[in-house]
Amino acid sequence: MSLIMSSPHRPAQHREDSRSLASFRSGVGGDDARLSFYVVEDEVHRVSLRAPHLTYYGMVNGQASVDVEGKEETEVRFEAGESLVVPPLQTITVDFPTADQTPARCLVLQIDRQQVRSLLDQLTDQVAWEGPARSRTAEERGFSHVEEKEGVARVLNMVAYLFREDPPNRDHLIDLNAMELIIQMLQTASRPLLVGEFPRNTSAGGLAAAVQYIQDNLDRHISIDELVEEACMSKSSFYRHFSDEFDMSPLEYITRERIVRARELLADPDNTVTSVSHALGFSSTSHFIDMFKEHEGVTPKQYQLELTD
Repeated sequence: MSLIMSSPHRPAQHREDSRSLASFRSGVGGDDARLSFYVVEDEVHRVSLRAPHLTYYGMVNGQASVDVEGKEETEVRFEAGESLVVPPLQTITVDFPTADQTPARCLVLQIDRQQVRSLLDQLTDQVAWEGPARSRTAEERGFSHVEEKEGVARVLNMVAYLFREDPPNRDHLIDLNAMELIIQMLQTASRPLLVGEFPRNTSAGGLAAAVQYIQDNLDRHISIDELVEEACMSKSSFYRHFSDEFDMSPLEYITRERIVRARELLADPDNTVTSVSHALGFSSTSHFIDMFKEHEGVTPKQYQLELTD
């Protein structure tokens, strides 16, 4: 996942081929968690961030100023130890005004609500949480801002250590910390966002539900009819809204996400090209090889070998 810098007129998506803050990305980690770590050491202003999935932002060091598009009186000061949970397809604009003096280090995690609910089911005791102190819900505000919490700050610092020191079993440890981070956040006022359903009576909510469905089913063929039903739209409306939002067709998006997932799987030298092909639901290994080469310019095996050289 990458943070995106775009023009103020139209926020770009979280995607690998967008113009992004990739130069500030220190690393990506986790076998299961989609977690990225960023270090911003220059003064940066008006960075528009927008993702098709529920996203967690945690500030390890430094500070930023965050504003939510379309919401009044939502600018917040985002400091070390604090967290933001932002709904799918909600644009936030971030400034790092003092990063040239005090570097800003932040963690970004893509949250799968299905995994969150599964995690809740596994807990022996219901996780207590702090209900919202005000009448306005996180959905109405466009995000949930959680001030410094000891448990969360501890996890953020541990993840920063794992990226900095790269100890043995780093990715497994990152996954464990990502799980603890979610459990900690379930005890805060961000819980409704973490466990709630997408509001499918809006185009953004319907698209977010469809994107989550794609992520959950990359291991098999996904039909447009399934996505239309998930989004609660007519087929024509779904195509129009999807194209307007992502600048590509649903099938192109599915293919791109499969290639992104393939790159992640190929990073593990124990995974073969054939096993990755089967894991992503391709009809044949040769089809997978052809499609991967078309998008990446090299075969899956060449890509894997380049990572291990």
